[in-house]
Amino acid sequence: MFDIRGKVFLAPMAGFTDKVFRRLCSRFGADVTVTEMVSSKALVLGSTKTKELISFSQEEKIRGVQIFGSDPEVMAQAAEILQDEFEYDFIDINMGCPVPKLVKSGEGCALMKNPSLASRIVERVAKVSRKPVSVKIRKGFDEESINAPEFAYILQESGASFVTVHGRTRKQLYSGKADWEIIRKVKERLKIPVVANGDITDFESAKRVYEITGADSIMIGRAALGNPWVFLQIKEGFEKGYVETEVLPHMKIRVAIEFFRQLCIEKGEKMAVLEARKHLSFFVKGIENAAKIRDKINRIDKATELLEFLEELVFSLEKKESFVDNML
Repeated sequence: MFDIRGKVFLAPMAGFTDKVFRRLCSRFGADVTVTEMVSSKALVLGSTKTKELISFSQEEKIRGVQIFGSDPEVMAQAAEILQDEFEYDFIDINMGCPVPKLVKSGEGCALMKNPSLASRIVERVAKVSRKPVSVKIRKGFDEESINAPEFAYILQESGASFVTVHGRTRKQLYSGKADWEIIRKVKERLKIPVVANGDITDFESAKRVYEITGADSIMIGRAALGNPWVFLQIKEGFEKGYVETEVLPHMKIRVAIEFFRQLCIEKGEKMAVLEARKHLSFFVKGIENAAKIRDKINRIDKATELLEFLEELVFSLEKKESFVDNML
């Protein structure tokens, strides 16, 4: 297996971590990237749309495919299809997604309430896979059933090569604070590597999570949205002891423009405009008059108009002019 120690992962995020965004984060220093979650059932049924999710760029260094499902045989079949048709470095099994649709189907984080089924899934996938198999889990399903250390141990004994732990329960979703102590307990229990996830937003939090958990690697999720520099800044911090790169507003929009151009190439202009809206809302976060800028972006439906708007925004930011007064 590849050495995951000290690596900075980009978390799989449905609707966000497509090939274009993963490429961008890789360019800024993400060592490991993972696809959006892929339905094992859809993969086995031959869904073209599902297979389109499993596409990587040359810039991506270590590549993971995340699959979800609750049927061990279907999950194993999906793993066989993956290794027959795609190039990747590991399979990640989703046992942490809190979305109600998955949980009601017994998938995602619901599997943390069913350790025996979770064990069978990992056993079957690991048996057929020639590549390492990891599992992404949470602290537990809710505060009354915190079982990450015991659950992760079962996954290890079932054949998992490493485990990623998000320090929140399913009930918390993304609210409250991530519990890094539970990740430390998982790390103390396991022999296989552990990746820490949750509330890692910059170098200082990355440094603290390593100190508290003893984890082998870290995974960045929402903090990377509109902010691919987070990977570069974390690495700078560990290499130099301080963060050198400062991200100015006009720099954020320049990168957003490049990102949007790539979206147009990959998905066509019409789809790119729709896809860009959610990403651009994060890129403009923290910029003066962000709400008005976001509203303007959401009312533009042509790629040429959006590019023109973003270019003028960069010019305005560089000149330190009041963009809202001049443009909106």
